Amino acid sequence: MEPIVQLNSNAKLSENFKLGEFTKSNHPEVYNIPSHEAIANLKRLCGWLEVLRKRYNEKYGVGEEPIRINSGYRSAQLNKKVGGVAGSNHLTGCAVDIRVLGVVQLIRYANILLDYADESNQDFDELLIEKNRYGAIWLHFAVRPFSNRRKVNFLGPK
Repeated sequence: MEPIVQLNSNAKLSENFKLGEFTKSNHPEVYNIPSHEAIANLKRLCGWLEVLRKRYNEKYGVGEEPIRINSGYRSAQLNKKVGGVAGSNHLTGCAVDIRVLGVVQLIRYANILLDYADESNQDFDELLIEKNRYGAIWLHFAVRPFSNRRKVNFLGPK
């Protein structure tokens, strides 16, 4: 089967983030092109990621350290293929899984996002420290257009 082409993968969602970073997957046979609504949600999410990137680099960076995206938007088919939960914020473009270089970076990222939420008086939906059965860790962060829960949790292997 021919891989499905990702449309507009170079389209900028914000100053430092492109659509392709949020739609890439290890399953090129699966359709994963977001709706206009999902793209608007990704742009909202990128506002938070720009703050994270800027503050992390100002305080800890040596040069311009990028935020590395493991997973962003997921179509229903892709979400099922990767074992995502039904009703995942990834399905609407409201969530991102951020690759980290270790526990220290993960805690620093989480701290920056929590501080920004308090300072800006903005809500987020989820800030989850996740770990898979192989020991890989990442930060899951989600912001919805409304009904944000400020859920903070650690989720171990399934």
